[in-house]
Amino acid sequence: MRKHFVIKASIIVIAIMAITYFKIAVIGAQELNTSWPSFRHDSLNTGRSTLQGPENNNLKWSFKTSGSVDSSPVLDHNGTIYIGSQDKNFYALKPDGTRKWSYDVGSKIFSTPAIDINNVLYVCAWNGKLFALDLEGKPRWSAQIKGRIASSPAISAKGDIFVCSDNYYLYKVNTAGRILWAFATHKYVDSSPAIDNEGTIYFGSNDSYVYALALDGKLKWRFKTKGQITSSPAIGPDGTIYQGCNDGRLYALNPDGTQKWYFQTKKWIDSSPAVSKEGNVYFGSNDGRLYALSSGGILLWTFTTNGVITSSPAIDSDGSIYFGSWDKKLYSLSSDGTFLWSFTTGGIVKSSPTIGPDRTLYFGSSDGKLYAIGEREE
Repeated sequence: MRKHFVIKASIIVIAIMAITYFKIAVIGAQELNTSWPSFRHDSLNTGRSTLQGPENNNLKWSFKTSGSVDSSPVLDHNGTIYIGSQDKNFYALKPDGTRKWSYDVGSKIFSTPAIDINNVLYVCAWNGKLFALDLEGKPRWSAQIKGRIASSPAISAKGDIFVCSDNYYLYKVNTAGRILWAFATHKYVDSSPAIDNEGTIYFGSNDSYVYALALDGKLKWRFKTKGQITSSPAIGPDGTIYQGCNDGRLYALNPDGTQKWYFQTKKWIDSSPAVSKEGNVYFGSNDGRLYALSSGGILLWTFTTNGVITSSPAIDSDGSIYFGSWDKKLYSLSSDGTFLWSFTTGGIVKSSPTIGPDRTLYFGSSDGKLYAIGEREE
């Protein structure tokens, strides 16, 4: 009888541990009660959604700002869309495209906001300020960081905020707006950090290194590339770190910082990679092509546009891929690279698309508009 009790107790303990691990993994990947809470969807920077994107290029609505929209939109649990503009305003839009509120940050916005598990919005401005707002646009606090910010904030499982600046540093900021530590690189940092389920922080710098830091800010390792880094890293299902570089290479790194492989394109890479649930990697290059690679670095296919690609691709639940180009178009491709449709805007598309509910896709353009593509309501 005692033996049976011990076995049952062990099973219960194992089940609890499994559930706990699952919860930690989910939180670590920022899988919140929202369809798209941060720049690359989750803290792993996968760019992958659990929702379907639009089947065609129907315009539902567009919202006009007074400046270029290079920032990418995020969505909260109510479907409200948040976007920054170079007109110095941060906007909250209702699902029908009407303005809910706006907040003047006093400087241009290039980065994408992030929403934490407590429904706090974190917004970075070019003047070096990090703002914390509630979902109604009321400020909680702001923190001044030295330098200008193009990097988008990343949020850890514990809620700490990580943001990079052109004064060469990555900063850790707590939920009260206090800077806990800063890690120095040797050049300005545009890359937006990725955080794995163990809490390791990965980012690239224009000093040509990919960095891996512990949560206390100590260096775990760094990897030397052959060019400057403006792209943000992504983490694959097996823990592989994928990093684009201005040497035209996409690097695949092991979790210990050693190189697995690299793939060479014809020009530098600003676009951040997206990783499918199967482990395939999609990214754009300034040579005007979108590339699809296997997890082993084998080229699966390419798709050529008529412009530079700095927009980072998004993947929907069916495996369809969405991305923008400097040829002023937003593209939709199937997982095998087949062209599905495109949508033409009035300016180059640097903004990375976001997939929301009801098969709606959101993205910005340098024409100053935020676009919603999907089925129109009758």
